[in-house]
Amino acid sequence: MAVAEAPTLTSIAEQLLDLIKGRAEQAEVYAFDTSSMPVDFESNRLKALETKDSRGVALRVVKNGRVGLASTTALATRDDLVGLVDTAVELSEFGAEAKFDLPAKIAPTPVEVFDPATEALRVEAMASLGQEMIDRVLAYDAAILCSAGVRRTVATTEILNTRGGQGSYRQSSYSVAIGGQLIRGEDFLSIYEFKTSIRPDVDHQALADKAIGRFDLAKNVVSISTRRMSVLFNPRGVAWHLLNPLTVALSGKSVLQGSSALSDKLGQTVFDERLSIHDDSTQSGVPGATPFDDEGVATRRTPLIERGTVANFYYDLQTAGLAGKQSTGNGYRSPTTLPSPSTGVIMIEPGETALDDLLAGIDEGVLVESMTGNAGNVYSGDFSGSLDIGFRIEKGKLTGRIKNTAIAGNVFADMKALGGLSRETEWVGGILNAPYLLFKELQVSTKSG
Repeated sequence: MAVAEAPTLTSIAEQLLDLIKGRAEQAEVYAFDTSSMPVDFESNRLKALETKDSRGVALRVVKNGRVGLASTTALATRDDLVGLVDTAVELSEFGAEAKFDLPAKIAPTPVEVFDPATEALRVEAMASLGQEMIDRVLAYDAAILCSAGVRRTVATTEILNTRGGQGSYRQSSYSVAIGGQLIRGEDFLSIYEFKTSIRPDVDHQALADKAIGRFDLAKNVVSISTRRMSVLFNPRGVAWHLLNPLTVALSGKSVLQGSSALSDKLGQTVFDERLSIHDDSTQSGVPGATPFDDEGVATRRTPLIERGTVANFYYDLQTAGLAGKQSTGNGYRSPTTLPSPSTGVIMIEPGETALDDLLAGIDEGVLVESMTGNAGNVYSGDFSGSLDIGFRIEKGKLTGRIKNTAIAGNVFADMKALGGLSRETEWVGGILNAPYLLFKELQVSTKSG
């Protein structure tokens, strides 16, 4: 007996729009189908090898001028879809007042976000690649307890609405990670390297060698004095500790709520004139890129900070309507939530100084990659935390890892006059491309100092 094929995302979306006719002024179906294959190693051994699939829809409606949302992964019967429509309509009674019209046409931005070679990857090849990385690290130091991961993901996104807007795209992601823990007495060291792409083009051996180099440097534990000094954030440090206060302050939602430190600074020079930041999800080959956002608005390059000046805030449809603006194509969502303004791919423009020259100008300082126990305030721009991975810079050279040390500063105050930005940039997680960013002085405090 033949097994019936599962209905397509398009047919499900069309059924939902047919069911909602006459019951709401506007309706939108956001449908997704994701297949992920993670191959994970832990403690030097293969831990998990499986395929994870998820499929579902979210229905957003505007009834009597108010927004309702319901979502489900139960798509087997017509009754499932009827129940979804009923729930969305019922919840609209308690929803926010809609300040938007759904797009009548979805015109995707030309951007490459899918590679069939990723979809064709076999699990055996992925497992072999992970083991090769672990073997390479263990050949350097057998005492390291290695972990590794190789993952491929293929996803389809489709949007249909009652105003005639319709669009879909396929997206692929390939990620590789290698690292581990090294315990020596009371010293616990955890080092990881990772890289993502839309295609299986990550050099896994080079990634393992990079992890080995960082283990080699981090094994040497050094001390540093307590005082204000130069602090250099690498691209990961920028992503994990500096970016969030900036993107929160540049969000149209924060501006409307009055919680943004930049709400009254549009057109004003607030930062170092060498600092330029753009939101740009039109970057081909980058996992975070998309041809349109989760509301069907085409993505674009939006200058946020232009040569130190606050150039734009970013919006989804609802916040743009409330602010009397146009959506910037930044309406993103999870399958179970309403869209909200979120950044896509952030590009921080590089400086004109080579990294080696930035380092050469530092007599004593700190290179920050990651901190723990962040006690800062995302709205005020304060950041502080204990170094997790950080290195001492002495007379232009990295001399070893620093422990028991805290860093504190303020994004808005301390980025007015930077020490410099590197010419080199690195991708972090497929959503940020950033240079090394040098602060002239931040407070550095050690337990011994």
